Amino acid sequence: MYKRRNAGLGMARVIEPVHETAMDYQPNAVGTIGHIDVHPNSRNIIPSRCVFTVDIRSPSLETLEEMRERIEDGIDTICEALDIGYEIEITGHFDPVTFDAGCVKAVRDAAERLGLSHTNIVSGAGHDACWINRVAPTAMVMCPCVDGLSHNEAEEISKEWARNGANVLMHAVVETAGVVE
Repeated sequence: MYKRRNAGLGMARVIEPVHETAMDYQPNAVGTIGHIDVHPNSRNIIPSRCVFTVDIRSPSLETLEEMRERIEDGIDTICEALDIGYEIEITGHFDPVTFDAGCVKAVRDAAERLGLSHTNIVSGAGHDACWINRVAPTAMVMCPCVDGLSHNEAEEISKEWARNGANVLMHAVVETAGVVE
């Protein structure tokens, strides 16, 4: 065993610092390893190669850069200790997006007028609104999901939550457009 180089062990050890880094930058940072390919992916062969994604998000570009540096330093330390090589390839990066304050206020005001609970949240996902925000004032309405599970095949939302979200959007748009008083 001591002669073997175990890429799977290296990958497993990287998962912890990714999680710890995200936790250290709370309340608005996230970090996960969501996709893993192990080669040769056989139950009795130590992996010679692992390819996996590290997804980190924060509304602060400075925080994102600090998180990335910390994780990369951790990967370097882990791989050096295990005598395994690694490559880092950045396959996607989105600078944090700040939505239009007027649009955000319109959504918040609509929720209040409708007597609905609301809170400002940070979404680091690459939603279409992030791209639209580059050319037009934008905000998002997020609806609650059962057990807080979203962006997952098991995501579920009640009809009432969907109706409330649609009503908030409609009222924000109509009131912003000045169609009604």
